[in-house]
Amino acid sequence: MPRPSRILRLLDRLRAGGEVSIEQLAAELEVSCRTIQRDLATLRAQGEPISGQAGPGGGVRLERSRGLVAVHLSLGEVLALWLAARLSREASVLPWSGAATSALHKLLASIPDDRATSLRSLLGRVYLGAPTSHQLVATMGPIDSGLLSLFEEAFTGGVCLGFRYTDARGRQSWRRAEPHGLLMEPPVWYILARDVDKDEPRTFRMDRIAQPRIETTFRFRPSDRIAVQQLPTAGRYVRADSGQPVLAVQPQP
Repeated sequence: MPRPSRILRLLDRLRAGGEVSIEQLAAELEVSCRTIQRDLATLRAQGEPISGQAGPGGGVRLERSRGLVAVHLSLGEVLALWLAARLSREASVLPWSGAATSALHKLLASIPDDRATSLRSLLGRVYLGAPTSHQLVATMGPIDSGLLSLFEEAFTGGVCLGFRYTDARGRQSWRRAEPHGLLMEPPVWYILARDVDKDEPRTFRMDRIAQPRIETTFRFRPSDRIAVQQLPTAGRYVRADSGQPVLAVQPQP
């Protein structure tokens, strides 16, 4: 995990409240105690009011006033909250369906401005469709735990993703792609992309991607047109940023 991301996770853990030991923090973030101590020193230098005993038997805590403070949400966390709010709202029998959306808006409002700007830009390229078939779900495998954060890095930085891909017939190949958007047909995720080497739009199922990495040699500008053209025309979709429907269109010959 990159150090900036780890420090943000550490700060969010301290904001959750209570006193916690260095050993526990190290176990949760899967780093050494010395690394946690360095990260705590960085947070203190940035003005975070961290107090407590760092030695054996002691713990550290974040001194803060009551009330909502700024949080640092990852793309995966924002998408999870958005999807939960969206599905809750559509289940009209739930009395708290409106509250889920309201809570999500409040959380998004607490994100630092620069982070909120990049997330809003990305969420405008995330589309939700109807749940996929049971037959397709049965073929699903696990998704690489770092893929979503790499997608965000590639999308916001305008650089390509490289990865090993296994197609529906089990054939493997190395692909380099421009990630222009995401499609979710619960519970299956797809990357809406342009294959750099084939110079053609392609849709990649995320659970079939392995060994993802950033390809800084190739740069691109995210295109809503490329993303929308890859949505299956038979489906109905909404955007993650607004909940507004979007119409799939056939690509021009």
